[in-house]
Amino acid sequence: MDQINSKLLLKREHWETIIADILERNLEEACGLVAGIDQTSCEVYPVTNILHSPVRFQMDPEQQIRVFNRIEDKNWQLLAIYHSHLHGPEGPSATDVAESNYPGVVNLIWSNTSGEWICRGFLIEEGQIKPVPVLRVEV
Repeated sequence: MDQINSKLLLKREHWETIIADILERNLEEACGLVAGIDQTSCEVYPVTNILHSPVRFQMDPEQQIRVFNRIEDKNWQLLAIYHSHLHGPEGPSATDVAESNYPGVVNLIWSNTSGEWICRGFLIEEGQIKPVPVLRVEV
C-alpha cells in the first residue's frame, strides 16, 4: 500500500466476503489478507487461524505464502490484514500491536460490540497506532 495510507477502499463484494468468513468461523477469530492496487481491494483471501482461538489469531503459514505468491504474480500489493474481535475491543489489542509485522499494511479489525459487525482500519508501526479510514465502495 502507498506509504501515505490516507484510506482503504474495500469493494462491496470483498466487504461481504469478509463478513461471511467471520460468520462462518463464529467461535474463533477469522483472519485473512486483502490485496489490491492504489488503495482499492482486488481480492480477499480468508486464511485459516491455526490457533482456532476466540481471542487470538495466527495465519496458516503455508496458506499465507501461497497468497503472497498470488499477489506477486498479479502485480498487486498487500493492502490489509484482517481479523475479527468477537467480543471487542474495536481497535488493536496489546497483542495486535506486539505482533504487528507489516509496516505500511492496514490492520482491519472487525468487531461486534453493538449487534452489528463494524470495520476499523489501523496502521501499526513501531508500537504506534494510526487510524485509517475504510470505505466500502460500489464498483
